[in-house]
Amino acid sequence: MRIEIHTDRELPTEWEKRKMRKTERARNAAVRREDPQNQKAEVPDTKAADQTAGVAQASEDAEKVEMRILRRCPNPRLVMCTYVEEGMERRALIRVGRNANFTPGMKLLVKRPTSGAEAEPWAYDGAIPRRFGLVSVYFLRG
Repeated sequence: MRIEIHTDRELPTEWEKRKMRKTERARNAAVRREDPQNQKAEVPDTKAADQTAGVAQASEDAEKVEMRILRRCPNPRLVMCTYVEEGMERRALIRVGRNANFTPGMKLLVKRPTSGAEAEPWAYDGAIPRRFGLVSVYFLRG
């Protein structure tokens, strides 16, 4: 029977073990990407990244519409808003995180849906009021 005695310096700490495992995983991933047999596996990842970048670019280029809140809906995540387009007043449902602090008459800037599904509730990604009935100019700064 052989007994080995290690000092603390010879044994890797938990942090060093995690670091070694992480570098090993990165090295293995790099090898798999470079392997010609696995090139087909990387193509969907690249396409997904391109699509995500395209969606992000489209969302930045989306037209912002100024809307005025008509009322809060029974659904606690929706508000009914109106906006003017080509001289006509139109209505849209806006999906907000929580409609408790939104009041009728507030104005919001909302991105127009790029998918063309304007019948569906629009997504509002601006700030939600912290208190009931905050001044609407706060939301238009955006």
